[in-house]
Amino acid sequence: MNLKGIKEKSALKFLKKNFGTKGDNQISSLNKIEKIAILAEVDLFKTYDFSRKLSENFGVDRSNFDIFLYQNDYGQDSLDQYMSFSEKDFGLYGKIKSKNAKKIIDNDYDLLIDYCNEDNIFSKVICFSSNSKLIAGFKNEEFDIYDISIKLKSNRIDTFNEELTKYLKILDLFKS
Repeated sequence: MNLKGIKEKSALKFLKKNFGTKGDNQISSLNKIEKIAILAEVDLFKTYDFSRKLSENFGVDRSNFDIFLYQNDYGQDSLDQYMSFSEKDFGLYGKIKSKNAKKIIDNDYDLLIDYCNEDNIFSKVICFSSNSKLIAGFKNEEFDIYDISIKLKSNRIDTFNEELTKYLKILDLFKS
């Protein structure tokens, strides 16, 4: 029995059923961005240091970043210094079972950035369920769950970060 396929399909069903019911995020209560969460896949994070670049762009200390890495393969090497989550942390219909995944959702981050692939349904469930005041990610044609979504032809992280920084500056969300 292929449980991964069942979990993905049921999580997708959860998103489709609840899409549009989340309501307005807490953007109006956001003064300045201080606490940031990052969702990324392990392989991508091994090749790109998100926290250093974002710290420079945003003027936010690296200690204010929480990084959560998605492992899409059970045998995949993780980076032990970072919290991780995977498909096994979810039950049917997007139910979150693990402490790591619940920590992402329950913490009140000022900004949650999703760098995961567009087809990563589990990162979408986390973003949808999150208490974060502002959520940013790559444009997803099926679900518009982000407050700031940036459409790029490919997964160009530097361009995404430049555009995100530009939008956040326009909204005047950086500490002075």
